[in-house]
Amino acid sequence: MFLNTTQMPSTATVVSAAASAFATAMVVRSVAHDILPHEVQAYFYLKLRNFIARFSNELTLVIEEYDDGLNQNKLFKAAKLYLEPRIPPEVKRIKINLPNRETKISFSVEKNEEIVDIFNGVRIKWKSASKQVPSEVFHQHDSYNSFVKSETKCFELSFHRKHKEMVLATYIPHVLKKSEEIIKQKKTLKLFTLRFDRIHGMGGDLWQSVNLDHPASFDTLAMDADEKKMVMDDLERFVKRKDFYRRVGKAWKRGYLLFGPPGTGKSSLIAAMANYLNFDVYDLELSNVRGNAELRNVLIATENKSILVVEDIDCSIELQDRLAKSESQSVHSMMFRPGYNKGPQFQMTLSGLLNFIDGLWSSCGDERVIVFTTNHRDKLDPALLRSGRMDVHIHMSYCTPCGFKMLASNYLDTREHPFFSEIEELIKTTEVTPADVGEQLLRNEVPEIALKGLIEFLETKKREDNERKAKEAEERTEEAESCQKLEGQSEDML
Repeated sequence: MFLNTTQMPSTATVVSAAASAFATAMVVRSVAHDILPHEVQAYFYLKLRNFIARFSNELTLVIEEYDDGLNQNKLFKAAKLYLEPRIPPEVKRIKINLPNRETKISFSVEKNEEIVDIFNGVRIKWKSASKQVPSEVFHQHDSYNSFVKSETKCFELSFHRKHKEMVLATYIPHVLKKSEEIIKQKKTLKLFTLRFDRIHGMGGDLWQSVNLDHPASFDTLAMDADEKKMVMDDLERFVKRKDFYRRVGKAWKRGYLLFGPPGTGKSSLIAAMANYLNFDVYDLELSNVRGNAELRNVLIATENKSILVVEDIDCSIELQDRLAKSESQSVHSMMFRPGYNKGPQFQMTLSGLLNFIDGLWSSCGDERVIVFTTNHRDKLDPALLRSGRMDVHIHMSYCTPCGFKMLASNYLDTREHPFFSEIEELIKTTEVTPADVGEQLLRNEVPEIALKGLIEFLETKKREDNERKAKEAEERTEEAESCQKLEGQSEDML
């Protein structure tokens, strides 16, 4: 059998023809890119992609970074977090980033890099991509900052089209759930306070934040063990009962009232709760809020999984209904006086606060913990204290023997000492706060010297308390005798 070699092109001819065709294609592509408008290029690219897709069983879902304007797509952020621990080792270019005020570095793949994920035996391919968009200037919430956006990032999620229902119904929720777990692991706790410049109409976010680096935990808290366990169990039960709250028709929130004298650890307990739950803290100073309308705005601006704290609520603002009524009457009488310009929209009322704690507005957010602190519970309106508003009342008392042992362990790394029994007896009969005890233990790192100093402090405090009580008793006796004398004089006059 003989081959007709005259009819077959040589290898060199084939390679040359292929190279020529490739060069021609590149020239055409370059000319088209330079001459054709962006819209025309996008049109031909879309037509070509749709033509190729007709012969493929692969389906691609596109997840863009922004859904509209500056609102970030929640699914894009979740996908970025989900893919971070799944970056394959063979990838040669990885982007790293340390977000502002964060402590942990984040990783992401460069554009056009691919990550393959196997879920329930299905091969799912992720690709980091971007697309050009017409340039447009966007102004951020802060009126001083703006940027030009000419490109939008996206993820392309590709898989066999027969798995579409599984991907949408099972895989995407799986990505969202895993991303929430990663957020919790990487989260840097924040302490939020109201922005000062919001008062002057300068725009911007209502809240500003700093990292919450408070080291307090339930392991180091100077509280009775039983009370500490009660708080931990209550918090744990609360975060696990989302479905229960939905079923009974209640907002998913929990209210705590911490009351007791200054220095008994109310702020430390709040920090321990935040560290235990991994919740951000919003410190709300009610005296800085200009009326019920602004209160609604600042509360709506808080995030889920957070602790809203109102410290010293008894002295931060007047919240008694009777006072509000008397003030409104005074306002009505003053409105016709020259120079009066304070409108009722700047009034903070008890009913306004209660509406955001227990009314319709309380449902604008999930998994919220609300904490009020006060040194004088008896000064608070009873309407503020009932169940459903302040569900758990915790008395932060003076230091107890159990609290002292915890403080000694924290400050001196000492759990037993011959001086302990004497100190515990003094603490039982002396009103001293954990802050006072901690200050004494902080003065020296040698246990014997520090404990001896604490004994001297407690003895002095006990003596001063006894003298004060004796003086108060004497004053009460003199007052009673004076009253009896006045009563006797009144009877003689009659």
